[in-house]
Amino acid sequence: IIEHITAYYSDYNERVFKAAEGNIDIFFMGDDMGTQHGLWVSVDMYRRFFKENFRRHIELAHRYGLKVMYHTCGNVTDLIPDFIECGLDVLQSLQPAAMDLAKLKREYGADLAFQGGIDIQHTMPKGSPSDVVEEVRSRARTLGPGGGYIFGTAHNLLPDVPTENAVALFDAYLEDGRYR
Repeated sequence: IIEHITAYYSDYNERVFKAAEGNIDIFFMGDDMGTQHGLWVSVDMYRRFFKENFRRHIELAHRYGLKVMYHTCGNVTDLIPDFIECGLDVLQSLQPAAMDLAKLKREYGADLAFQGGIDIQHTMPKGSPSDVVEEVRSRARTLGPGGGYIFGTAHNLLPDVPTENAVALFDAYLEDGRYR
């Protein structure tokens, strides 16, 4: 089944990449390999069933000059060396309640860019606008040095996020969301 899915999407994606004639910058794909507390499959199971197909998608995109961004929820720290080995360019979207973001930057920031990291479980729905601003600033300090960080939330903003927190988020991005 996994091979069939990979073959289908490889063929589909190649047709899209060809038809785009160089007008795509980033190929975005995703699976959820993590949970709040760790992986939903063991590292060995990931390597046995998923890794080579993941690599095939990345290699195809790279043949067309595309960067590859991969979405996965949860704590996937144990898989990051495999992601890098497969050629992944950007890991999306960092979940701060599940991962040590400073450790990710320190250990993998030279080889991998990161997107996300603004907490949608606590800060965005339950914090104040000033909490949101401080979190954006914190991510800039933690993940920004040396480049390779793309601001963003850990996942989609849900209806439980107060409007004033969403506004604070975008204002903070404008103020602190760039390299100085």
